[in-house]
Amino acid sequence: MTAGTDRPPADPPGATPAVGAPGASVTVGMDASATGRAQQAVVGQGVQHNHFYGAPAAERPGIELNTLVPPPSVLVGHTGLLTDLAAVCEAALTERRAPAVALLHGTGGVGKSALARALADRLAGAFPDARFEVDLFGFTPGSTPREPGEVLAELLRLAGFDGSDIPTGTTGKAQLWRAWLADRRVLLLLDNAREAAQVEPLLPGPASAGRCLVLVTSRHRLAGLDAVVREEVSLLPPDEAVELLLRIAGRSPADGTGGPGEREVLHELARLCGRLPLALRPVGALLADMDPVGLLAVMRSATRPLEQLDDADREAAAAFTVSYEALSADLQAMLRTCVWHPGPDFDAASIAALAGMPAELATVRLVRLLQRSMLTSLPQRRYVFHDLFVAYARGLVAVQDSRETVERGRRSLYRHLDGVTGTAHALLYGAAAPASGTGPFDNPDHARMWSHAAFDELCGAARAALGEGWETGGSLARRTARLLYVDGREEQAAALYADVLAAAERAGDEAGQGRARTALADIARDRRRHDEAVAGFEEAALLLRLAGDEAGEADALRGLGEVARARGDYAAATEHFEEALRCARAADDPAGQGYALTGLAHVARVRGEHGRAREGFRAAVELQRRADDGIGLAYALRGLGHVARAAGELGEATGYFREAVALHRRAGNRFGQAFALNALGGIAYEQGRNGEAAAYFGDALVLHRAVNNPAGEAESSAGLARVALAGGDPERAAAGMRDALALLTGIGDRPRQAAVHGELAALEAGAGRIAAAREHYTAAHRLQTALGLTGAAARTEQALRDLPA
Repeated sequence: MTAGTDRPPADPPGATPAVGAPGASVTVGMDASATGRAQQAVVGQGVQHNHFYGAPAAERPGIELNTLVPPPSVLVGHTGLLTDLAAVCEAALTERRAPAVALLHGTGGVGKSALARALADRLAGAFPDARFEVDLFGFTPGSTPREPGEVLAELLRLAGFDGSDIPTGTTGKAQLWRAWLADRRVLLLLDNAREAAQVEPLLPGPASAGRCLVLVTSRHRLAGLDAVVREEVSLLPPDEAVELLLRIAGRSPADGTGGPGEREVLHELARLCGRLPLALRPVGALLADMDPVGLLAVMRSATRPLEQLDDADREAAAAFTVSYEALSADLQAMLRTCVWHPGPDFDAASIAALAGMPAELATVRLVRLLQRSMLTSLPQRRYVFHDLFVAYARGLVAVQDSRETVERGRRSLYRHLDGVTGTAHALLYGAAAPASGTGPFDNPDHARMWSHAAFDELCGAARAALGEGWETGGSLARRTARLLYVDGREEQAAALYADVLAAAERAGDEAGQGRARTALADIARDRRRHDEAVAGFEEAALLLRLAGDEAGEADALRGLGEVARARGDYAAATEHFEEALRCARAADDPAGQGYALTGLAHVARVRGEHGRAREGFRAAVELQRRADDGIGLAYALRGLGHVARAAGELGEATGYFREAVALHRRAGNRFGQAFALNALGGIAYEQGRNGEAAAYFGDALVLHRAVNNPAGEAESSAGLARVALAGGDPERAAAGMRDALALLTGIGDRPRQAAVHGELAALEAGAGRIAAAREHYTAAHRLQTALGLTGAAARTEQALRDLPA
């Protein structure tokens, strides 16, 4: 019997219930007080208690008092936590800490009681005198939380006290309870507590230090409770949630799954269950007799995952409802406001915008909800609603909050996020050094950390806003997509830009369509899907021309120039960049002019026209500073650095590249940062600082791989190969060059392929492998000729003639 599962009425003085009443369970107890007499009484419903008042321990019969409920036969997860909790509890007893209390808190249905029972089972041997479990009904549907005095009376009866011996007041009962515990080793599990005041009168006193341990479970954090350990019981990790499903279904995870896609189906079932044992257990029971694909289809087709699973749905709904009803009115309103958010997560500033209240007040209320396990915390002071319970909360919103109120709150949220992302853009992407304390951010690092943490919220809000109209969501969606793109999250950026394009098409906004197509084409260009990129840029240029958006048209033409340059078609690249420059000048767009001039200068640099290239890059630098475009400025500075390096001005080149690295790092642009680091590595190598060069190339290689940039990865690999050769390891150098060549061949980068072929040829010749050297020189010459790189082709032709016959 779990103490508290049924509430026996208090015995009238002198009453003696009958032994063996129908349905009674029998628990036998052995305990003592200090009255100096022996007495045996039967109290409660068939529970026999033997009292040996004052009898020496040697004379006491070996009768155990134990009302602990055994842990579930199938218990998955939290193994390490269970071990750690046991160690902390044992240490608290050894150190004679009083009171020795361990609190397990977490959302309803997460498995707190099961974990506490497993912990009690593990520690039970240390408590030979008594082991009690009491349900405090803190969050039991249809019941009110138990009063401490009522619980104390039950515990004292279990300890063997007659009803007439138990004081009437809570204070007297607590004193008697503590006196009884003073010389005994007792484990007390207080399950399902609502608040600290419900628990404190039940705790042992100082005399029990080192003897008694109390385990408490609650959905609340019980901030006022003095505990040696507080542990939040979190959701099961995905793999362990699937394991619980399988074990409840009677299947061993070691046996594998029924088909190649079943593991994914099981993971989706676990996700729909919120990874809560409360839902996983009944769903697992269904899996014993049901195909998981069919069960998944049923759960997905419903408005909430458990809707068609009556018992599980009722239990989950009850778990949410009882927690919701335990909240004060202001917290109920705050919780519903959180549900208005398009999700999946949020911070206090967003909820303040939704609710129309100060951010400080929103923070206080969110923390109070967090302490009551109605929300889950995320890094950077963010919060999330539990997946399983959000559907039940939406039902409350539909009933209690008007549609107009919700829509008004959401529009306020969209304006707030649009403003914050605008501030983040200014801090991260500006050319000038940003002022500290700009808007909600202390500095660019703060803005970048916020954007990283908020990306999911921003995407959810942007899509919801676009769904309400182009005017409502266009700006927020474009700003969010650019944050994603610059951060190297191209798949997410592409998906959001596609949504922007669809919304602009619905609204008939040609300029919006054109700019979205330009952004999508830039992503295709980054991925070396050149044909797709060209089609996108051409369509964008046409739309923008029709819309009269000359600045946007310039950007699309700039993209066409970049693709042509990457393909080695420098004549076409020049034509596109010059046309882009004309459009940008007509629009009086300094940033657009800067990008076009940067492209033209790169073409001049590749053709060996270093004076013209330097002039173009310098003009671009001035324009980007005027436009306050830090990303464009960084690209132009890198170009100046390349020109200075080619001229042997290594100190000046280093300064340009370092400034570019700082701008890229501030923006969170790992792509640009990695290329600048490669250049710094090359300069360090040329100056004989090989250790420093290897560090630069190594850092760049990590960044290039992180953003899946094979061209940059090839450049870093080639740089590390050159350092290896300088260190006397030609074989390692050749291996690195072969890696670089494979990457460049895979993406069709012909200019860089030609350069690496030339370096590999020299390595092979140095190793005496003349045939291999001739093969690489020949490949390099063929590419250089096709690209119109006449000077490089002539040098390669001379190297071929110089090879031994």
